Amino acid sequence: MDRLTAIEIFVEVARAGSFSAVAERFEMTPAMIGKYIKWLEARVGSRLLNRNTRRQSLTEAGIEYLGGCQNLLQHYRELEQNTRAHTGQAAGKIRINAPITFGSYRLTPLLCRFMAQYPQIRIELDLCDRLVDVIGDGFDLIFRVGTPKDAAYIARPLTSSTSVFCASPRYLQRHGTPMALADLARHQCLGFTPWLTQSSLAEEFPLEHLHLWDSQFISNHGSALKVAAINHAGIVLQPRALLTQELESGVLLEILPDALPAPRPVNMLYPAREPMPLRLRLLIDYLSEQRHELDQPAQEGDQAGYSPRCFTLRR
Repeated sequence: MDRLTAIEIFVEVARAGSFSAVAERFEMTPAMIGKYIKWLEARVGSRLLNRNTRRQSLTEAGIEYLGGCQNLLQHYRELEQNTRAHTGQAAGKIRINAPITFGSYRLTPLLCRFMAQYPQIRIELDLCDRLVDVIGDGFDLIFRVGTPKDAAYIARPLTSSTSVFCASPRYLQRHGTPMALADLARHQCLGFTPWLTQSSLAEEFPLEHLHLWDSQFISNHGSALKVAAINHAGIVLQPRALLTQELESGVLLEILPDALPAPRPVNMLYPAREPMPLRLRLLIDYLSEQRHELDQPAQEGDQAGYSPRCFTLRR
């Protein structure tokens, strides 16, 4: 039997907990999966799995062996990637992490065009507004709004992100239009959860004027805050790219144009490694060449047929 295949099967069984769950991926029967595990156990001289009729679990020796197997497979994958980089094959998967709004409205259209040029490259896009680690979380490329602080990564400036205050006409009619940041104390501001924890915006802009500690509605997702503003729940501060269509249609009205946070840089972060996989180098170069596209506001149709009317609640 092939030792590398046996190791791959063992790692997948440890993750899935059963032979049958792994058999389909390897196009084998569960009995054959079991034979690979027994063969591997004979090779290492120790039982790796506790078996019962429903689920497999790792023995103490299996737990220790699993860590080594995962490191071995990671090294093998990197070896394959480096070899492809030398032979010029643009193929494989790129794992990307980006903030939700930037990743959804500005980055995704460019990724789709890139994949059309390189059909053998697969993109896995993880969207979240928490800080992640490029190496520890297994990402090839990370996008961050704000000035990067970790000198361990290469940071390449890409574009900038501008924000806007806005609210629905009905809300402003009921509560008045604030003319200065200090006026927000008398208004309902919609809170963005990352501002309370990891966001560097608090270092650059006086968020205390928004009185987030007693906000009636708070969310970790800008789209939820946009929908709340559309439904007259309060004033929202979010990236302009998220709100372009609503502002152009008049569903939301811009306010406090002279009190906005300064435009914030958007950087690509990636670990220094040589040689860089060809697929990643191609993507980084492509995005750098298309920087002007990222500077443009989202156009009609770029948001998968989104219509602000479909979110408006009847009252």
